Amino acid sequence: MNASQQTPKRPLAVLQKAISKKATIRLKTDVEYRGRVSNVDAFMNVILEDAEEFEGGVKSANYGKVIVRGDNVLYVKLENSL
Repeated sequence: MNASQQTPKRPLAVLQKAISKKATIRLKTDVEYRGRVSNVDAFMNVILEDAEEFEGGVKSANYGKVIVRGDNVLYVKLENSL
């Protein structure tokens, strides 16, 4: 099966399967949060645990839990589980 025959992935379904995996979430403001996905809702709001905040590539804060509002997200990068 080649790439043109694959079923397109739905972003919400991908995020829901990523619970307990590590992720980097970049906001439209260029701030990044890195942590473990704890939960996702239908609006693509994401809860990260053991979260770290990065500004300009430099760690600026550590948080136990962060709620990222879905409409502020530029992209989500999931770590490979290999």
